[in-house]
Amino acid sequence: MKEEEVVSKLKEVFGDKVSEFKIAPRRVYFHIPPEHYKEVVKFLAEKFGFIHIQTITSTDFGKEIEVMPHLGRGLTVSVRTRVPKDKPVVDSIVDVMPGASFHEREVHDLLGVEFKGNPNLNRILLSEDWPEGVHPLRKESQLTPPKPIRGGVNEC
Repeated sequence: MKEEEVVSKLKEVFGDKVSEFKIAPRRVYFHIPPEHYKEVVKFLAEKFGFIHIQTITSTDFGKEIEVMPHLGRGLTVSVRTRVPKDKPVVDSIVDVMPGASFHEREVHDLLGVEFKGNPNLNRILLSEDWPEGVHPLRKESQLTPPKPIRGGVNEC
C-alpha cells in the first residue's frame, strides 16, 4: 500500500473534513476534527487493515491538546485531532482497537484527556495518591522535584 493511496481514499471519503496532510516515506499524517476522529480511525481499520496501534501521542498546545494515534501496517498513519484544553474530550477508540486502552489511560493520566466510552480510565502511570486534576505534561504544571534521599552529590 502506498502513502498516496491512503491520502487519496481519505480525501475521497471524508472530503474537506481531513486536512493538513504530510507524507513522508512509510508515513502519513493528517488532521481531522474531533467529532470525526473515531469514524476515521474505524475507516482506516476496516478498509485498510490498520488494526495495530503503535502508540497515542499527545501534546499540550496551550489552548488545545492534540491527540494522535499512530496506526501501523507496514505504513504508519498518524491521525491528528485537537480538543479544547478546558474541555478535553474525544471518543475512545478502544472498541475499534482494544490495544488502545493502555495508551488512552496514559494520555488521560498525563494530560487529562477524557476518552468518552473507554470503560477503564483508572490511573496507569501516576500513583493512586497523585493529586486529582494535576496532569504533569500540561504546560501549567509546576512540579517540585523530589528531595534527594542522601546528601549532596559530592558526599561519600
